Amino acid sequence: MLLGEQTGSSTGNSSSSFISATIAHWRSYRHIHRIALVIFVLLTIFVLERYRSALASTFVSSTNSETKADPIVVPGGNSPPQGQHYESYPEAGTASETTTKEPLKQLTEEQLLELSQKNAGNSTLGFHAIKYINMKARYDREDAMALQAYMSGLEIEDYPAVEADMIDPVGMPPTHRPGTLKTGEKGCWRAHANIWSEMTRLRSPPVLILESDAAWDINIRPIMSRLNKHFIQFLNQINSTAVHDPSYNSPNNHKLHGKPTYDPDQGGIKPNPDDPWLSEHWDLFSIGQCFEYTQDHEIKLVYEDESVPEGMDYWGETMGKERVIRKSGGMTCTTAYAISHTGAAKLLLRSALDLDNPVDLLIRRLVMSRDLVAYSLFPPVMAQWGYIDGIGMTERGAQSDINSGKHQDTPANAEMPGWKDVRETASIWTIKEFQRDAGFMNVALKEAWTQIIGEEPKKFEESLWDPETNN
Repeated sequence: MLLGEQTGSSTGNSSSSFISATIAHWRSYRHIHRIALVIFVLLTIFVLERYRSALASTFVSSTNSETKADPIVVPGGNSPPQGQHYESYPEAGTASETTTKEPLKQLTEEQLLELSQKNAGNSTLGFHAIKYINMKARYDREDAMALQAYMSGLEIEDYPAVEADMIDPVGMPPTHRPGTLKTGEKGCWRAHANIWSEMTRLRSPPVLILESDAAWDINIRPIMSRLNKHFIQFLNQINSTAVHDPSYNSPNNHKLHGKPTYDPDQGGIKPNPDDPWLSEHWDLFSIGQCFEYTQDHEIKLVYEDESVPEGMDYWGETMGKERVIRKSGGMTCTTAYAISHTGAAKLLLRSALDLDNPVDLLIRRLVMSRDLVAYSLFPPVMAQWGYIDGIGMTERGAQSDINSGKHQDTPANAEMPGWKDVRETASIWTIKEFQRDAGFMNVALKEAWTQIIGEEPKKFEESLWDPETNN
């Protein structure tokens, strides 16, 4: 019995050892499977991350081809979609015509001009984009911009301002005039410089930059379309050539390829519907300055424009219903100006070297030294709006983001005689008095009540609170 018991016990131990070994092996394999799974997941993440850009660009390009349209509609045009920059320049000396240009080459000059004028009057006025700079607290200016864009058919992008709490001395360029610029002036410069920096990095097509108090005629699109024809004439009249462009592989790099010459025998400068304002020929085109200096005022082209009030004075010359395209002599205010990537690079460099002036005076000095190729209009087609006096907005500091002092609510006992005019005109906006060069027939903001409500201004009073009836 003892022997039998020992034998049974030995068999049981053997079975138990086998089961234990099997479990141990299973656990070992399970750990190996877990390790393999982790390695597989890590490899998958690495591969996806490694080729993410290629996959994303392929997906986006296929999606864009199905859903997006070129904002400037031109037969065979090669203008980049919104948000993209120009195609890379070809290697110097190897330029070749692309098939997309062929339909344009088949058009007559009259047909090209017609398309150029049409695009100059599109929703971005022929520029790659319209960007307006606005401070985050200025909801009133955001609304005014929205109303104007709505009535005149413009597509405008909100671009954030640089607030006072974002200004740190360590991030400002050097200056030989320390203590000269106010914090607001530094922020104003930096907001513009952010756009210049972005354009320089991307070598972007020309952009129209607006400040948040920009105002314009409700018929701005036909005004710009009409202007385009005469702007091309002006460039031909002054024998304009492409400005120096030092960006990589640019065919307009004068240091590498020499300065081009104007050749009237080749037909001069022709319209280009892909770039209606021919931005190769300028750094800056101001359409909304406050004032222009006398320098180069005789380099001009005058044309008839029914949207201009008669009797304006251009350096001692009384004008009819006419507008002037001129070589800029240096302007003040940056209410509305177009900038090319060559101009953006120049302004970025100049301000990086010495931030010694507010942004408009910095531009002015670069124009007066003729380092910035700039043109402007008289009268400008855009100007600054302000609130009419006597409605409590001056007390709030709402007339200027730089020079208005402390912001506060309108005092309860404030004298507000201006509301009598508001009841009669249904408008709280006016063109600022110092914009002496401005000339509009139909200011969009002043037309807002009639255009949007469809009633005469007097009707506005019916919607106001009546203190007599408390209703």
